Amino acid sequence: MKKRFDESFKEYINENPAEIFEQMKNARFAGALFDKDNDLPFPFTLSMLTLLKTANPLKQKFYYIEDDSNYAFFTVYENRMNLFTYGKAEWFMNIQTVAFPCSLSNSGFITNNVKWMLTYIKTIKGCKLVLNLDEKTDIKGMSFGETLPSCELKIPEGINDIKTYMDALRSPYRRRINIAVKNCSDIEILRISDDSVDIHPLYLQTYDKSEYKLECLNKEFFDKTDGEKIIFLRDKKPVGFVLLKENGSELVFMLCGMDYTPDKDNADLYFYMLLKIVEYALEKNLRVIDFGQTSEKTKLKFGAILKKKYFYAHHSDPFLNLFAMVGKHMLEYKYDFPEFHVFKE
Repeated sequence: MKKRFDESFKEYINENPAEIFEQMKNARFAGALFDKDNDLPFPFTLSMLTLLKTANPLKQKFYYIEDDSNYAFFTVYENRMNLFTYGKAEWFMNIQTVAFPCSLSNSGFITNNVKWMLTYIKTIKGCKLVLNLDEKTDIKGMSFGETLPSCELKIPEGINDIKTYMDALRSPYRRRINIAVKNCSDIEILRISDDSVDIHPLYLQTYDKSEYKLECLNKEFFDKTDGEKIIFLRDKKPVGFVLLKENGSELVFMLCGMDYTPDKDNADLYFYMLLKIVEYALEKNLRVIDFGQTSEKTKLKFGAILKKKYFYAHHSDPFLNLFAMVGKHMLEYKYDFPEFHVFKE
């Protein structure tokens, strides 16, 4: 039994998502965890976690813990990565990352008590990094700070299609989008939900250019994941894609990829891709778009707002943990974006 937990405490650790789901269904808080379809909410569905078990090559574990009052389910993947990814220093080490294993802006856990869960995570041996928490909480002995913020667009009332969206924009932002539309006039658009087009090479190009690499997904994920793909073709060849998922009244921008050959200027294409995400949301009457993390400045110009995200880090070695706490500024993602007034008053 873990220290600082009472006799009602139980823990389940499993590398097989189907097996830990069965254990959780017999747990005290099964009713709070599972929906009417006997599954966890997106993105923690059994089908998604099972797919990522093979589509994400990193070793993954699934934890479920509970006591009389609290419960937590979280995913952990192991990676050798630069602890100072968002700073100028480099320190590569084996890290157990508590996050959803395909770079979504979601946190990697479901719990009714974040502080209780983090206290447990401290007891896991080695270096632990918990990403994308929505709020700060005081945990003695854990380093914390800001990580990449997520970008969320709440579509204002009165905007019901792409024309009224464009009309609602202030002229500088409307003009920039119109330039992108003009320069992408030769682009054809294809919407699919199957594996009829291989988009994985475009994802790999984007991954290779990314400053903040975590995991690299294989082709299987894009072939089998449950989502809508908007593919952008030039001369019948894919030059970009976005992977989208409807989640209730929200549209989730999961991943994207583009052709980064040396003679390509992709700024206009990226603007055009984001515009088509907005158009898709309006067609489906989805009023909130989770634009995810990175490329914040461009997404803000579409009317998105930043939502702060936090990390917690801990090492079971007292010296290394002290270093992480004193040097937390080296772990943080620092940003200072101007305030954009995108929509007309």
